[in-house]
Amino acid sequence: MKLENFYERMSRVLLMTPLYRLERRKLKRSDGTEVSCMELGLMTLLFFFEYMLDGKKKAGIQELASFLQEQTKSSLFPDFQGYEKLARDIVAIFRPPTGRRNEEVFFDWDAGKAGRVSYSYIKADKADITSNEQYYLLDEQGLELIFATKEYFNEYQLSINQLILRKQLEKGQFVLALRQVEEMRLDVETLRGRMHRIQQEIHRSIVSEETLDRYRTIVKDMNERLQSEEKEFTELKQFIRETRQRIHDNVDKDPERRAYDHILEVERRLDEVHGAHRSLLQAGIDLGTSALAAAEEALYFSGMDSFNFEQEITNRFFASPLPVTAARRLVTPFLPMEIHYTWSPLAIFFPQRLERLERENRQEDFPEWEDTPAGKESLRNIQQHYGNIVRCLLDFLDGGTAAVLSDFIAYAREQEEAFLLNRQFYIFWMLLHRRGTLVLDPDTVSADSVYAAILKSSPGLQQISVSECAGILNYGDFTISNMDIEVVMNHGISG
Repeated sequence: MKLENFYERMSRVLLMTPLYRLERRKLKRSDGTEVSCMELGLMTLLFFFEYMLDGKKKAGIQELASFLQEQTKSSLFPDFQGYEKLARDIVAIFRPPTGRRNEEVFFDWDAGKAGRVSYSYIKADKADITSNEQYYLLDEQGLELIFATKEYFNEYQLSINQLILRKQLEKGQFVLALRQVEEMRLDVETLRGRMHRIQQEIHRSIVSEETLDRYRTIVKDMNERLQSEEKEFTELKQFIRETRQRIHDNVDKDPERRAYDHILEVERRLDEVHGAHRSLLQAGIDLGTSALAAAEEALYFSGMDSFNFEQEITNRFFASPLPVTAARRLVTPFLPMEIHYTWSPLAIFFPQRLERLERENRQEDFPEWEDTPAGKESLRNIQQHYGNIVRCLLDFLDGGTAAVLSDFIAYAREQEEAFLLNRQFYIFWMLLHRRGTLVLDPDTVSADSVYAAILKSSPGLQQISVSECAGILNYGDFTISNMDIEVVMNHGISG
């Protein structure tokens, strides 16, 4: 019998260790009954999980203490300070105050040596300096522990949530469907972290052909699952469109009007999750091609570096009397191949590629507008749109001079969401990225330029600089690279 995947199975068993540590600590309720802290530890993980699902950012010790006090109906401690200390102790179990990860050691009987696994259940998020409060959120193993309590494999979490979402939509439970879409968003982020970890392991852990084959299998299974989930996303979106059309036909009824608003919100959020999942599908394809190919090449060159030609070939060839046939077979792989150059007369009948010697210069700036009333009206609309975008950007900066496009899009989603639904919003940033720096000077920006309205709406603005940074942004049907933005005002101070 072979102990297949013994290390991975033990790591999943030891995932529960912090809960069993908490089980050894006992507390007495006000009625005298004794309870363990294991249940409170699971409640803590569920608390951070609920905050992630609701999109809340401030989940700290104070919030956790209030949650535990409310759930236990103040039966464990007479005052809030007791719950606050309890919250700190529980967080310290999942996230040691030393800053090091939780680590467990066991004997790997499959490998015949000691194995070591580390876990990160809770990680630090933003901090409030004024109140000296640190906020937290669930890390990868924290989410795995939450999912492990539902009796199915974490790898199929997204697929199962897709099935649950379809059932909820069939029953018309649109409010529950919104929550399910948020869980799917967290599943996609978990998958993204797992793919990033696998990519790092491929670069540093492949030391043999067997290891390379194992990672090939892992990546292949992951891509097949991603493709299956992509197909299910497509079917879900088609089902939502049909449901939306059916409800729209009866929108005059009051319950149907509320249901129509909910189905529109479900459709919008599912589009965002689908866009993020589609980027994972492309990343999985790249992982199966470029990353594994690079690892295979590195394995080949490491073998070549460790190969001693003098010892393996030269000494073997001259030190022992080999027959002529055996000696030829030994040295043949290291001899250059013969190259024979020929030219066939039939080549003159092959298809020929004709190229123009004089190529027309491509238009590298914004296309010229036709001198017609319709063309002038379209130019004025775009000028006004670009001016509004910059005005909104300056309001977002609020005196600052540097930002990233992702943060500005998040701000515009709350303030001016109509910007994000217009294709010209993304064309504007693409044009700025191609320019690099736009100098807003009346001598350089003419009245018929698409940037003319910016001079009027933002007279204090001197220039805008844009450069690409890491990350891909998806909103609705639009995708654009993330960018660093810098502005310079007339007083000359830049970020």
